[in-house]
Amino acid sequence: MSVNNELLLKAEGITKTFGRFSALKGVDFELVSGEIHALFGANGAGKSTLSKVICGHFTPTQGNLHAFGSLARFNNPRDAMDAGIGMVTQETSLAGDLSVWENIVLPAYGGKKKPSQAKLRQTASKALESLGFGEEIDLDRECRDLSTAHRQLVEIARIVALGSRVIILDEPTAALSPGESARLFKVMESLREEGRGLIFVSHRLEEIFAMTDRITILRDGHSVKSNLSTASLTQSDLIRLMVGRDLEALTALTVPDSSNKPVLLSLSNVKSGTQVRSASLDIRAGEIVGLGGLVGSGRSELAEAVLGLRPMESGSITLLGKAYKPTNSRNANMSGIGFLPEDRRRQSIVPDFSVRENILLNHLSSLSGPRLKYCQRDKQINALADQIGLERDRLDDSSLLNFSGGMQQKALIIRALLLNPKVLILDEPTKGVDIGARTTIYKILRQLASEGVAMLLISSDFEELLALSHRIVPISDGMTIGTVPSADINEEQLTLICAPRSSLDRQNMLLKQLAQQFGVQTGWLLNAGSRVLCLTRQGDIGAKGLPEPGMVVPTQDTTIQTAFETEPGQVCSEKGDMQSLLLVVNNRRGISMGTIAILSRPHETLDKNGIRAFAVQALSAFEEGQFELAPDKNRAITTPVGGLK
Repeated sequence: MSVNNELLLKAEGITKTFGRFSALKGVDFELVSGEIHALFGANGAGKSTLSKVICGHFTPTQGNLHAFGSLARFNNPRDAMDAGIGMVTQETSLAGDLSVWENIVLPAYGGKKKPSQAKLRQTASKALESLGFGEEIDLDRECRDLSTAHRQLVEIARIVALGSRVIILDEPTAALSPGESARLFKVMESLREEGRGLIFVSHRLEEIFAMTDRITILRDGHSVKSNLSTASLTQSDLIRLMVGRDLEALTALTVPDSSNKPVLLSLSNVKSGTQVRSASLDIRAGEIVGLGGLVGSGRSELAEAVLGLRPMESGSITLLGKAYKPTNSRNANMSGIGFLPEDRRRQSIVPDFSVRENILLNHLSSLSGPRLKYCQRDKQINALADQIGLERDRLDDSSLLNFSGGMQQKALIIRALLLNPKVLILDEPTKGVDIGARTTIYKILRQLASEGVAMLLISSDFEELLALSHRIVPISDGMTIGTVPSADINEEQLTLICAPRSSLDRQNMLLKQLAQQFGVQTGWLLNAGSRVLCLTRQGDIGAKGLPEPGMVVPTQDTTIQTAFETEPGQVCSEKGDMQSLLLVVNNRRGISMGTIAILSRPHETLDKNGIRAFAVQALSAFEEGQFELAPDKNRAITTPVGGLK
């Protein structure tokens, strides 16, 4: 924490009621400068309500809020904003017609003095650059065209641009990949070091323990424990305080043999715009296949193409053993496909409809005629609500927007299951869902798999993806990359496989120059248990060589089988009078980033012309982030060219 520990916020006995419903029941909370304070609890515990009281969206029914040493009476968000409090909400609130930079500086237009457009644009640019996304997000792009993750980042940039001393982050990583979350955490660390106070709302236990100094735990509107040191708790303690009982840990799925089951969904070279360039996969009955990719890889766009929400330009799809051409979502529903979209607010919820009416939207698509026939689904809806833990008396609430994000997700899962789909596509099914509800969703998905439903699972949480899926189909730059059993791969390996291929530029430079200078074939490989993935390959030796890039193959089926059975760094004799050499690549933190494979032509030796010694020297320079090959093949020049991507 900060040395001065200045008290920025203090909430005493905060109560908030909506009619007869009490969202907060006497909550105590405090925030000091230079700390990240976790706000933790189950869906509906009151986290978002407390956050909105702090930032002026709601006025408390009872209790006092002190901000920066004075009693605070915020009548609206502008009052809190002017005082130095900003909030990034779970659901983004950007103006789709405005550009990125206009959205970032939008609060300036509500102030008394508005700087020049040039200065506002410069402010927006600096805010994005401070987050590390200055080159990735185009300032002039309309926000309607941004991905969910990029919209979230623009929201965060808006708060940074305001210079807020108190920043509330409500589930900021829900739509981010592990790599993007890590970049956000670095920004949070720098904000903490500047002496700002951060309130961090997250359901991910690993994030809570990694990032926060103190924690306040809410349950049913009460603050069960306030202002505890996070380091004083264990994960089990935290779960018990949140739900009042122990929960099962997320364990990997026991994989049944599905090789004799029919393929219910098959995609072959599907192309849809620039986002989906070539996607192929098969899903059998009772199988959960994880689509593993980073934000922007084309994973959500592929799901939308299958649903007919975006045009499929080429390729073919087989559904339930028959040729299938996606036209629209109604056709997909009637053909046996259920879908849970990534973005609840934009893609799923009708604000003017009640909870039950929102759930029944898929039911309406199955009708032909003027009668709604809602009563036909009452029994099924009630059973699903009981199964997923959604109280029946909340089904008739006037608006689904009155629910917390996690409760909204439960209602939308009920909608997706209402027509008994044979194939279920789930895009971020646990986004914004607490650990208790997650456990329930996991059980439901596994139960559906046991009943023969084929599922395509998309998740930014790679731990979740690996534990729930039978197989993983990585996707990068809109192209699927083979398939691998989830038991044969870990989170780091999957992240590397899914990295955009443009991030292999330096690796390709190393492989290409080695191949050209010594007349060998080189490849950048990634081990996945008993299998290997070739990320990229350079050089042609005329015979059967290294695996094709993008192919996941058993190690015993490769030309360098002996090398895989030998300690790295040793020259090995392979079939066909060839020789091989494997060199393990580690980054500066000692984490393995893959393996360089070198394969010689028949009857040649890898020790000829000192290639082995040279490759080791070049790799050492590469790992230090100072790699550059000289025309002279007998030495390496080590000039800084940036770290390992």
